[in-house]
Amino acid sequence: MTSLPSIVVIDPVSSGRRYGLEISKKGFRSIALTTRDRFPGNLDRLHSCEGFSDSIKAYDFDEAVEKLSGLNVQAIIPGSDSALKFTDRLALHFSLVGNPLSTRQARANKFSMKQQLRLREVPATPSVQVSLDQMIRGELPELQFPAVVKPSQGTGAKNVKVCHNRGEVYKALAAIESANDGHVDEERGALIEEFIEGPEFFIATANFGKDEKKQILCFAEYEKISIGNNPSIYKNIRSLPPLSEQALQAFSYIKQVNEALDVDFGINDVEFKINEKGHFIIEQNGRLPGANVPSLIEACTGLNCYDLNLDIFLGQSDRAVSEVQYQKHFCICCLINAEAGQIQSIDGLDVVSKLSSVHDINLLVKEGDHVQDTQDFLSTWGFVYLVHEDPKVLAEHSRVVHETLRLQYI
Repeated sequence: MTSLPSIVVIDPVSSGRRYGLEISKKGFRSIALTTRDRFPGNLDRLHSCEGFSDSIKAYDFDEAVEKLSGLNVQAIIPGSDSALKFTDRLALHFSLVGNPLSTRQARANKFSMKQQLRLREVPATPSVQVSLDQMIRGELPELQFPAVVKPSQGTGAKNVKVCHNRGEVYKALAAIESANDGHVDEERGALIEEFIEGPEFFIATANFGKDEKKQILCFAEYEKISIGNNPSIYKNIRSLPPLSEQALQAFSYIKQVNEALDVDFGINDVEFKINEKGHFIIEQNGRLPGANVPSLIEACTGLNCYDLNLDIFLGQSDRAVSEVQYQKHFCICCLINAEAGQIQSIDGLDVVSKLSSVHDINLLVKEGDHVQDTQDFLSTWGFVYLVHEDPKVLAEHSRVVHETLRLQYI
């Protein structure tokens, strides 16, 4: 094999798929390392190795070491949440930039994350690990309702349920523990925690090294709706000014989170809620934000998050960027369908495509497909990406998108 220096991206999913092209532009050989045959449920349709120079598979750490040895690897990048099982351990093995192994589990597992934050005295709602066996044996403590049951490891709000009694907890746990479509054992664990009221946000942060500067790259708000006990049906994701007082107060909290979790290197995104009692973390994602957010950041600011993250993991962490200025803002319209069925047609594309703010349209379904009703982020049937200087225009155009784009069923 060629001795051209390589950069490895583990499990390229969603935004991680673009790394192949960005790595090649920097003059490196791009390698996609995939750790599983299938990703859970609808997440699998967001996985691709297209654009990478080479694609390999490795199902465990030793196999990954064997296949990467001799490839002149210069950096190892997480391309999805599942990659966190391997990235830092491989980085240490090959003497590359990575985050500490001692807190690796806290960056990958929501229950371990909450434990680590509370250990470091960072505000976080307590979580309790829970299983069907515990419920059957009567070992669970008295629960306060409403409560949220969610997988300890997972993405896209899959199987996240708001529960109002123990019967609903039982059903939520059964869904998590019986998941088998591409899931691995650690993705069948669950936790229960207090349901936090208030709007939900995320902040994407560039972390330039231990005790080095941390920089806010994006501040955005989720607009979600609830149907039944599904609390996280994404409707819109809107960017907000990252230097506002609200953003800077939130970023102060997010820096505490990243420091407590030893997120020393790389771009990550943290999801959290804000209410009158303060800031409350939902989860930490140790990779670039999904939903095409990095490309939208670039369209709004000119900052290439891929190039920046590659430089950080290549050890060029002195490349701190100036304050990120948003000349434009974005809105991601997540397309929702209220019922299942077989698609006869997709109506409204001609109207939506003519909107002046449309940056891109990504439909995940086609005529003839059978689709489920939208229950979470991963069951969204498509995305419309809007970019514009005027937030009022974005708000109006997002309304048009949701009122116009429709699935017609057979």
